[in-house]
Amino acid sequence: MATAIHCAPRLASGPLAVPQRHYRFVQRFLRLHDPPVSSNRFDIIVVGAGIAGLTSALALQRDGARVAVLDRHRAGTEASWAGGGILCPLYAWRYPQPVLALAAEGMRRYPDLLASLDSNIDPERWVSGMEILDPVGEGETTELISATLASAGIAHQWRQQGDAHALWLPEVANVRNPYLLDALTDTLRARGINLYEQCAAEGLLLNTGRVTGVATSQGDLHAERVVITAGAWSEALIPGLPAGSLFPVRGQMLRLEPRPENALDRILMDDGVYLIPRRDGSVVVGSTVEYAGFDKTVDAEAQERLHAHACQLWPQLAGARITHRWAGLRPGSSDEIPLLGEHPSIAGLWTNTGGFRNGLAMAPATAELLADRMVGRPTALDPTPYRLERLIDA
Repeated sequence: MATAIHCAPRLASGPLAVPQRHYRFVQRFLRLHDPPVSSNRFDIIVVGAGIAGLTSALALQRDGARVAVLDRHRAGTEASWAGGGILCPLYAWRYPQPVLALAAEGMRRYPDLLASLDSNIDPERWVSGMEILDPVGEGETTELISATLASAGIAHQWRQQGDAHALWLPEVANVRNPYLLDALTDTLRARGINLYEQCAAEGLLLNTGRVTGVATSQGDLHAERVVITAGAWSEALIPGLPAGSLFPVRGQMLRLEPRPENALDRILMDDGVYLIPRRDGSVVVGSTVEYAGFDKTVDAEAQERLHAHACQLWPQLAGARITHRWAGLRPGSSDEIPLLGEHPSIAGLWTNTGGFRNGLAMAPATAELLADRMVGRPTALDPTPYRLERLIDA
């Protein structure tokens, strides 16, 4: 049986039980140092341990593959960790139809994914609903928005607010995404998937037009198939992809702790800024969209704008304490559509990347679509819009 790297004790139950809020951090600190790569042959290697990589690995192993996952840092510590955890696209009708189709399918699949996890960590999925105060943009109508949402199976209601319309999405849920990522990582370990953390992919191993593995900072790993799920860092690992096809998009966030009597009970959205309530009463505020390369610096001016807008949206936040500020790098794509499929000229090289702001929402659907394609099963969605051939010549 495969052995997982960095296997941590399970401390969420039994005589050594600790509260969930502490368990994730205890888990991080108790990890062992990486041993050298020993058993280095697998059926599939997944490069990147964010939400796309973790869910892909589980779906592929379910089909009987011996899977290894590697990440240059720790699992689940980049964009998937930094986002807000909303399981629905923001202003969903403004995305290309292939993105909306994946996100809607992901929303439907989330309850089953969460129920299948082998972990004591609760991802805190909460069907809080989302209220969008400025849904109708230039050139849009309520009829167009309703038709688009209905086509994706997203329940919605219109609410009159003075002369304007607000949009209520009652079935939208959010998760505590760091908890979800840790629960997924627990599940990988429980199922014997090899996880190599602090293990950077340095290049692909190729032989006569097909991939044979990955050169890493811990040594070579060999497999007949490799899946690139490295988020904003994916472009360098996909030969032939035109420069600028995948790129980082910085998003800044902050977290507030209002008084219990001022708790928020739904996701609020206006002018691109959203407030996300958590079960512990805290509120996450996001997010900027900045093209700043791989710089994750938190900018005071941008943070102040987010805070001011949050207090305007929910005045009860005016006296709330700011507990955390952070930024992450989303993986943008040049046509706003994820890259999901096999490389047209390198056999065995697959991708599941470019989810931009919707990678978390789409993850159960992208993982299943990838697994279905890799074993030749019929797919729930048409895979054509996501194929790499649209950007890479065969």
